[in-house]
Amino acid sequence: MLAVDLEVLESFEAAPARGCHVDHGEVAVREVATIFKKIKLDTNENVGWGRISIPEESRHTTGYWCALDEPATGGLSRAELQDGLWGAAHLLRHLAPIFLMCDPRDLQSVAQVRSPFTERPTLYLYENQPGGVGMSRRLFEIHGQLMRAALDVVTQCDCPTGCPGCVGPPIGEHGTNKKAAALLLSRLVEAADVAVA
Repeated sequence: MLAVDLEVLESFEAAPARGCHVDHGEVAVREVATIFKKIKLDTNENVGWGRISIPEESRHTTGYWCALDEPATGGLSRAELQDGLWGAAHLLRHLAPIFLMCDPRDLQSVAQVRSPFTERPTLYLYENQPGGVGMSRRLFEIHGQLMRAALDVVTQCDCPTGCPGCVGPPIGEHGTNKKAAALLLSRLVEAADVAVA
């Protein structure tokens, strides 16, 4: 498990979008591994875990982010907003490589309920390569397509509260990440609010 701290260093280009502002630029990422898991190779069964203490890794790279406006987050409690952001970040991290035709490990995601840079709830996707290779700019350009595709995945998935194929496993006390993520994504595209059981 990684503890990730992301800081925006410079914005290259910003644009308003439905329910949010999108941007891309240079970011500083600091990651610290805090926990390891022991997993059986043939079954992927978790057979134990432990805390670890290793040095922090840091790098400058490029990122794309989506800062949500009040109309996109209205009516959600802080816990629901956090669950929805986490679910949307999980989904976007796994969906974006399809659009970019890259390896899924080339991108990482971070969700912040109140970003120090935007001072709003913000979803970040950043490149794993130091300096970046242009994927963030492309994500900025296809923001609308990416959000529509993410909403399609969430609404067409048959799981009740989240699974690895959509917004990740249910998290938090109430497991609202799928419902909250669907609501956030529906407010970021040209669609009425979507109800997920």
